[in-house]
Amino acid sequence: MHSVTIFRKNSIFLLLVATVFALSFVNFSYAQMQRNPVLEYCTGTWCGYCPQGHAIIQNTILPNIPNAIIIGYHGYVGSGDPFAVFPGNSILNSLGFSAYPTGIIDRVTGIQSRSAWYSYMNTRNGVPATVSITVNRSFDPATKQLNATFTFTALQNLTGQFKYNAILLESGMVYNQANGGANYVHRHVVRAMMNGALGEQLINGTWTQGQVITKTLSYFLPTPPPPSPDIIPDSCDIVAMVYKVGSPLYSNAEIQQAEEWTLIAPDYVATMAPLTPDIIASNTMPAHISAVLRNEGLMDDMYYIDPTFNGPAGWTQEFTTVNGTFPIGQSDSVVVASGDSTIIDVTVYPNSIDGYGASTLNFASKNNPGLAGSTVLRNVTTTGIDILVVDAEDDNYETYVTGSLDRIYPGTYGVVSRTALHPSGVDLSNFTVLTWSAGTTFPAFYPEEVNALEAFLNQGGGLFINGQDIGSDIFEPTGQSHFAQIFYHNYLHANYVADASNWFLLKGYPGDPITDGLQFVLGFIYDKSPEKIAPRDANATPILKYLNGPDIGAIKASGNNYRVVYLGIGLEQIDQADIRDTLMYRSLRWIGEGITSVGEPGTVAQSFRLVQNYPNPFNPSTTIDYVLNSAKPVETQLTIYNALGQKVRTLVNEIQPAGSHQVVWNGRDDFGREVASGIYYYKLVSGKQQAVNKMLLMR
Repeated sequence: MHSVTIFRKNSIFLLLVATVFALSFVNFSYAQMQRNPVLEYCTGTWCGYCPQGHAIIQNTILPNIPNAIIIGYHGYVGSGDPFAVFPGNSILNSLGFSAYPTGIIDRVTGIQSRSAWYSYMNTRNGVPATVSITVNRSFDPATKQLNATFTFTALQNLTGQFKYNAILLESGMVYNQANGGANYVHRHVVRAMMNGALGEQLINGTWTQGQVITKTLSYFLPTPPPPSPDIIPDSCDIVAMVYKVGSPLYSNAEIQQAEEWTLIAPDYVATMAPLTPDIIASNTMPAHISAVLRNEGLMDDMYYIDPTFNGPAGWTQEFTTVNGTFPIGQSDSVVVASGDSTIIDVTVYPNSIDGYGASTLNFASKNNPGLAGSTVLRNVTTTGIDILVVDAEDDNYETYVTGSLDRIYPGTYGVVSRTALHPSGVDLSNFTVLTWSAGTTFPAFYPEEVNALEAFLNQGGGLFINGQDIGSDIFEPTGQSHFAQIFYHNYLHANYVADASNWFLLKGYPGDPITDGLQFVLGFIYDKSPEKIAPRDANATPILKYLNGPDIGAIKASGNNYRVVYLGIGLEQIDQADIRDTLMYRSLRWIGEGITSVGEPGTVAQSFRLVQNYPNPFNPSTTIDYVLNSAKPVETQLTIYNALGQKVRTLVNEIQPAGSHQVVWNGRDDFGREVASGIYYYKLVSGKQQAVNKMLLMR
């Protein structure tokens, strides 16, 4: 392993000054060095108020103080938080944390509530540092061993006892968070106090200006106990900070300076990204797609290229590097100099077969076995695909759509990025429904996309569009998509009302075919800013409201020969999969029943299916949707059973035709008596077809 010395930008000045001193042999006074203020705070996955503290960090502190260092201690042990058990977690007691979330700034402010964090951090940002810190480090991904040499230099004469802490942080872990949802992203999480909760002594006495102290650290990354996820080195940083020993630790132990670096030194760093958009094309045309592999490390490197393909049988594929052309399934290796790049081309031959394919280009570094990555290049044929799923952002939120489709939709779908709609004349005419997942991406649209969507709807398509910042980007003065106002008004049949609702609880409208009985609270997958929208004309009706109204969060609209469902939130903000599934299923059913000029009418509703009841758990009643697909009406039964297998209620017992059906169970048995709380099963039998689902009644 190579190791290099990496300086944060605010340490470079000191290096330059030292160089001048060595060359000129003149005396000088050490210049002031920018302090990196430190926020140490306590948090917990069980803490309902903690996401508010996280939001202050992400939205206020870091954008305004980018050199700030954030250290998140999860506690308390026994709370069920998987991140609360880490080497050195006694630091929580040493700092005196008890209320969550609270924080300490530079160990001089005492314990402060989240509302005060930014003010104190901003003040401390203007106080010059008294110590500089640099590091020379290497990390072996095979053994997970870190070897580091820290160099500490006094920038002025100091007196007292000084210690340093070496802390391992990790970001990007997805884990449940109270009031944040199941897919909450955790950042700045302390995974280990690598040299103990209180650190290691540097000096006790006089630390003269210019005096250098060096410390070495050899540390193996720990294996966290279940259910804590494993530590991912690529997602880790090292923090080294120097503090003056004093009591109490939270207000009389001033941090002199802190620095933060990635765990893995950038000798070997590489990225891969697509060069061309995903492709929508005829099944007779080869799809040519490219990606670029960049060596962003300090050293030359060799990369193993190992492409894979997932798509229809009968499609053939090949990839081309500087070394030649190879069938996908075979590997190649390329050498890329530091700072240089190489292009990898993929060609997919559909061979007149309809479908959707995804080519994944995987690469791995020869010199750094822990360095690997991939990019996905997708292509969809213009025929044979019912639903086109458009990924209009970069955070894979379209997977919430495809996840529901996998569970509730029997037909075909394909996935492309938004750029697939950019080529002039892209043919969308044979898709029945297009879904658009915007998330929080800006701009909401590009002109080419609006043109393609308008043409698709004019030809009789159906659109399911969701995202929490679509209207604001189109109508707010700072927005980038003002050109889309006509599309918003005339095709979505919507009016933009406001950028954010004050409520995060959404309810369906009784009797609405899409949202009747639905109710959910928005999750915290990202900062919540759900839009308030409204129907613009008689073609549109509201389908979701905030709290009890009158503010509206979603509408459905019927054009001359098309239908649109528009959510002013992201589908990904709905934590419960059964609610997403119900919303997607009913939306597709409603869209499919209203468009007849594209694809096969009613495609969504033409497969035998028993949909998950909603709400679930429920009290006092719940709705059950199901779909029959027999060629002629058949005897159909829908029956409720208790956990012992005893029949409780017969909801349906009659001959029914193919199509969508809905029934409500009021939690009573065949004699009209209320049944007890517990698990119940509902079984659908129609001819020779049957299905069973489970539900929970909570009185």
